[in-house]
Amino acid sequence: MNEPTTPPSPPRSRPGDKPALCFFYSPKSGPCRRAEAFLAQVLQRRQNHKTFALRRVNCDERPDLAERFGIEELPTLVVLESRKVRSRLVAPRGCRDIEQLLEPWLGADGDRDHGGRAEPARISSGAQAALADVLDESGSRDGSAYSPVALTLPEGLGFDRWQAIGRRIGDVADASTWWLADWASYGEGNYGEKYRHAIAVTGFGYQTLRNYAWVARRFDVSRRRDDLSFAHHAEVAALPEDEREAWLDRAKGENWSRNELRAQVKGALHGRSEGTLEQVRLAVDTDRLEQWRATAAAEGLELADWLAALADRAALREAS
Repeated sequence: MNEPTTPPSPPRSRPGDKPALCFFYSPKSGPCRRAEAFLAQVLQRRQNHKTFALRRVNCDERPDLAERFGIEELPTLVVLESRKVRSRLVAPRGCRDIEQLLEPWLGADGDRDHGGRAEPARISSGAQAALADVLDESGSRDGSAYSPVALTLPEGLGFDRWQAIGRRIGDVADASTWWLADWASYGEGNYGEKYRHAIAVTGFGYQTLRNYAWVARRFDVSRRRDDLSFAHHAEVAALPEDEREAWLDRAKGENWSRNELRAQVKGALHGRSEGTLEQVRLAVDTDRLEQWRATAAAEGLELADWLAALADRAALREAS
């Protein structure tokens, strides 16, 4: 694909400006919404907002820009620097694809932050202990090695060993979600406005941790199932207590994934309310709507389901 060397706006970058990260998308496209969720995760985790000026281009409204930039498939990410296309990525499949696209600029940003000398990522002693436990104490007993951004497994690793490592990593990941949820719930109840600023140390967004905390408060410790994931609990958290218990029992008994549980609950609730549904209309500006869609996609939900869940949670908090 031929790339223009002097592209039209957006944006018109000047020497010394941040490079521009242009996201070409269609609001009607499911793959675009998923890609936007991946992009949001990368921007939050790596703090790329300090490095890039993000520009979103709705190709339904600006087909002329899509044509001039040679955009043949959506979504596409384009990096502009000094008014020239430096790199592009078509149809990212996940966060790793996006991080690889941005790596040259991430490295440059790291040099500026550390006085011109890049420093390697360091793993905390707590995370190191958890990973060492997952990998049988030494972390390198069978040639495995880890860092904050990688797990390297040896050639010829047996299937049973590989599966056991995955199971233990999953256990640690799910436990850490409950820990974060209880930690956030404690902070929300004890520290007022200071809590909102302090949670930045986790790398998670404010709304994400608020959702975690809400789920934690919906389940007393005695009612949490260690044989089901945090995500399973989140799917039924808005239901009355007896229904929560019944659905979790079914999920365990029938070995449902989180998505299977969601589908079953959604189907049951739809059947219960059939004939009594009312349509609600909201007037929302485009940028705000796209932010909602991206957040919903990041949580694996359709926009309508995400909005309904937020409304249910707010109503339950008001009633409690």
